Amino acid sequence: MRTFGVSLVVAAGLALAACGGGGESAEQEPAAGSEGTAGSEDTAGSQALPPAPTVTGAEARQLVADGALLLDVTPNERADQSLIEGRTHIPLPELASRMSELPRDRVIVVYCFGGRGSPVAGARLQAEGFDVRVMGARAHWDE
Repeated sequence: MRTFGVSLVVAAGLALAACGGGGESAEQEPAAGSEGTAGSEDTAGSQALPPAPTVTGAEARQLVADGALLLDVTPNERADQSLIEGRTHIPLPELASRMSELPRDRVIVVYCFGGRGSPVAGARLQAEGFDVRVMGARAHWDE
């Protein structure tokens, strides 16, 4: 469990800027369902975990309409730019310590502003037994 916490802290630190979007636009991010998954992320600690399944924006909207929880792991500094009505916001660096706030009896659709942190979060949640789907970047919701 301690190894999980340490690797999550390292992964969160590296993914923080990625999920914040940096200078890149959402259009430059790989689309949900493309080859960009947690298994291919160049983020410490995520290579060992299998990637969570990905969904398109339309699939994510349908899952949420059917009762899934929408989880935004965007850093606090960018949270206002990633807002989707009804979302639950837990920044990626806080995810390990706040997993107890998440339901285990619902699908969780995870996203973030830039799209790179959400596969890391998805892989971590899946490893902890959550039923999770990764949408990727916030922009996919509107597609």
